[in-house]
Amino acid sequence: MKGPLLILLLLLGWGTISPVSSQPSGTARTDKTDLGRPIHITSDAVESDHTMGWVEFTGNVKATEEDAVITADRIKIFYKSDDSETSTAATRIEKIVSRGNVKILFDNKTKTAIAEMAEYNADQQVLILSGGDPTVWSGKNVVSGKKIILFQAEDRTVVEGDGKEQVKATFYTEGEGGLVKQRP
Repeated sequence: MKGPLLILLLLLGWGTISPVSSQPSGTARTDKTDLGRPIHITSDAVESDHTMGWVEFTGNVKATEEDAVITADRIKIFYKSDDSETSTAATRIEKIVSRGNVKILFDNKTKTAIAEMAEYNADQQVLILSGGDPTVWSGKNVVSGKKIILFQAEDRTVVEGDGKEQVKATFYTEGEGGLVKQRP
């Protein structure tokens, strides 16, 4: 395993990527003393490959950044290093792939997502939930389908069925905003 500094920098949130926060990730780091928001990760084991640009946490993985929490059987983080040939520092997260019993709490823990796989593309700020029965709860509201795509930058969600199973959703309205007028 190469680069204890690499793992430390990933754990400290080197860069400004927010894998599950609904807030934009902000601007790029310009000052080397700015470590961004810390990401705390615990797991049974960790493996990294600096040449290939990834670090993988396996077994009872829990990643926490501010108010967001991801739990999964494994989380693999793909990153870009700076252009220096001698550097082992991760300078930018490209993609995060979580597999197995994935559960994500986000937006001040008001939303919950579950799936067998979650893939976050940092550049596009897109989270794709797939496998099993992907489901997202927001308060009492719930939506599920074969695939759920959350476009963070656009504050937009797409839920797809698979041709056999339709998308399922339950939404609660406040007050008189429903389809049926309440009788006195």
